[in-house]
Amino acid sequence: MTVTDLARSRPGGRRVAPREERRPDGRAAVAAAARPLAVLLLGYPLWWVLGIQIPLWPVAALPLLAWLVTNRRQVVLPPGYGVLLVFLGWVLISALMLTSARYAAAYGLRTVLYLTVAIMAFFVWNALHRGLDRRRVLGWLLALWAFAVVLALPGLLVAPLEVPTPFGTALRTAGINNPYVVAMTRARFTEFDQLYQTARPAALFPYTNDWAAAMGILTPVAIHGALTASTRRRRVLVALLLAVSAVPILISVNRGAWVSITVAVAYVMVVRVAAGRPKVLVGVLGGAGLVATTIAVVPGLLDTLTSRFEYSNVSTRETLYQASWQLALRSPFFGYGAPQSSEGLADSNDVSIGTHGQLWTTMVSHGLVGAALLLGTVAAVWWHSRPGSASSPDLWLHATGVVLVVQTAFYDILPVPLAVTLFALAVCATGRRGEGTDRSADPRTAPEHGFGPHPGRSPERKYA
Repeated sequence: MTVTDLARSRPGGRRVAPREERRPDGRAAVAAAARPLAVLLLGYPLWWVLGIQIPLWPVAALPLLAWLVTNRRQVVLPPGYGVLLVFLGWVLISALMLTSARYAAAYGLRTVLYLTVAIMAFFVWNALHRGLDRRRVLGWLLALWAFAVVLALPGLLVAPLEVPTPFGTALRTAGINNPYVVAMTRARFTEFDQLYQTARPAALFPYTNDWAAAMGILTPVAIHGALTASTRRRRVLVALLLAVSAVPILISVNRGAWVSITVAVAYVMVVRVAAGRPKVLVGVLGGAGLVATTIAVVPGLLDTLTSRFEYSNVSTRETLYQASWQLALRSPFFGYGAPQSSEGLADSNDVSIGTHGQLWTTMVSHGLVGAALLLGTVAAVWWHSRPGSASSPDLWLHATGVVLVVQTAFYDILPVPLAVTLFALAVCATGRRGEGTDRSADPRTAPEHGFGPHPGRSPERKYA
């Protein structure tokens, strides 16, 4: 215990909050300042049905930015975020490479989302370190995951299923029929795939790939939620939803989602086995058994999965990836500001060069240097947020950083996957330092690495 810890303790070991947390504008004010983010995530199904879930992200970021500016003397730059600032600066400079209004529009939307996620992540990290309960942030992410799982089910039963949105209708009435804008403002529960003759979940997101990317990032957060639930009822509920989620994830025939979850499980397994904690293998075998049971029980699922591998067509992706690499080599520093037209490119399906993966988008839009800075940002934040113990359930949150890097090869990570990852890593960093207002930060129960037992658990219990 340091001198600072002694100064913050009362007789009997009870912790006294730091001065800034005890001021009238302390924890209560921080919790109040976080409400726009809570409203955004907890109300996501409503915003989706209204067709405004994407436009609402920058709107929700504005009051968070105001809080950061108002409290600028107490706000600090989180570890690893220096690379993020350099990346954002690089993105802004890349605007000089734009050559048309169409490219400028695509650049503007993507830049706004980058800045939005950066502001939110910056706020979450500082708010957590000023007393925001980490369980609140994790609860918001867990709710978003649960919404995505539950809302995927109706579309699997009744396909295709779509609800007209007021915002989407208004845009079409105004003559705005851009396919991407239409996709962002429509409420589709599924996309029906003609090749595999199956309904692929897309609830809450423009496309099924966006749904799959979110599930790949949020599933490790859900596993963390099951392990750290404060009551048996919550633990059972999250565990049941995890079991149910296997159905839409498999039916989606989205290999990216499968790879993402496999990477998360493999990361946790390798770290724990290397630390001499092989009990995690029991959980892995249980998960594998759940997947096998789901395939055996759900009618037609085995045939759908078999078709996915027998008739997998990756030629368009390969064409776009090769073209993206060639463009990046021609402008390696600042790229072209935005993905470029594929007109005249055979086997491109008229899809822009620099899509089908954030890595390729960044390479074409902001050059090889920009792509390196994006990956460097994730790596730096991930490294500084690593848990202090291999037995900590926060290792599942830390896995999101590894998953995100993998997803950049084939998914767009704006805004949800990038935001979820940065939020999860912020919570992880808070736990590493023994901060936050939940029980895991209580010096009476928390070990030196900052992770302690949750209510009702023996300190000797190890997490699988």
